[in-house]
Amino acid sequence: MKTQLEKLSAYKPGLAPEDLKRDYNIKGYLYKLASNENLYGPSPNVKQAIKENVNCIQYYPDTTSTNLRQTISNILNINENRILLGAGLDDIITIISRAIIKPNDKIITSDLTFGQYLHNGIIESANVVGTPLKDGKFDLNNILQEIDDTTSLIWLCNPNNPTGTYFTHNELLEFLKKVPSTIPVALDEAYGEFVTAHDFPKSLELQEEFKNLFVLRTFSKAYGLASMRIGYVIGSENIIEKFNIVKPPFNIGRLSEIAAIEAYKDKQYINDIKRRNAEERQKFFSIPQSKHFYSSETNFIFVKTNKVNELFEALLKVGCITRPFPNGVRITIGFPEQNDAMIDVLNKFDY
Repeated sequence: MKTQLEKLSAYKPGLAPEDLKRDYNIKGYLYKLASNENLYGPSPNVKQAIKENVNCIQYYPDTTSTNLRQTISNILNINENRILLGAGLDDIITIISRAIIKPNDKIITSDLTFGQYLHNGIIESANVVGTPLKDGKFDLNNILQEIDDTTSLIWLCNPNNPTGTYFTHNELLEFLKKVPSTIPVALDEAYGEFVTAHDFPKSLELQEEFKNLFVLRTFSKAYGLASMRIGYVIGSENIIEKFNIVKPPFNIGRLSEIAAIEAYKDKQYINDIKRRNAEERQKFFSIPQSKHFYSSETNFIFVKTNKVNELFEALLKVGCITRPFPNGVRITIGFPEQNDAMIDVLNKFDY
């Protein structure tokens, strides 16, 4: 058994609504706003396609998910051989880590970002360095200072989970210019579809110049397919070929592939989700107490406070399950009525 597993623990989800209702003596309905899911769900086309293809579940899926890769390829105008699919970005992160990291390699990321970068690095016996965020953002200059001869991988999350902040196209460009071309930079854009900022990185354009840049995207968030478990990474053909060696052969189910194809093709629906989210997000930032929030380009708000438990419980009392962190609470943007209730709490809260 790997001794480094002693440093880790299995993923622990938050308490179920029924447990929270019992523990906090709550009588009404509780809405789960802790996992950044798209509460509106996927395109109606997705549900129809699943119904029409439910009789295929006795067959193994296409191990290369050719139809979905071709769909992504056509829409993004990239070669399909540059795309690798996984069972959500958790799977993609595991594949990348297994393919690249050797014992005692240095992995660099942030100290407050998606935990699977650290988790997989430790499993692969890496020395994981988490640099402090600066104003809730990845401090790219600090990451550059950590690079040495043992560095084998850099993880960036943009927009960042859990803070919702982002770095710009020019900031990423200047960063990539200074990273040795032999060091892969994995850019996680799981929340990219929610972004409205005009200076958000055009990552696929940057890949034309920087072959060491990998771009990770998912169908779990804006596309509303969290339970279908499907994400992908875009890289050079050479590196994707190597990742394919590590990838399990049947990691994408038939119905997941069918669902993702229909979701990806319905651009009108995803644009509507983006618009709704931006409108509801703006409500949070229109109140004076937003000075306690990190800026957000995502479908969640990170509220900075030392009174984490008090805020979590206050939001729970209005029917909203959120996600506590050591230095604040992350709130998934919900339906208008839920958001209005949470904003009322935030207006009155003593931070």
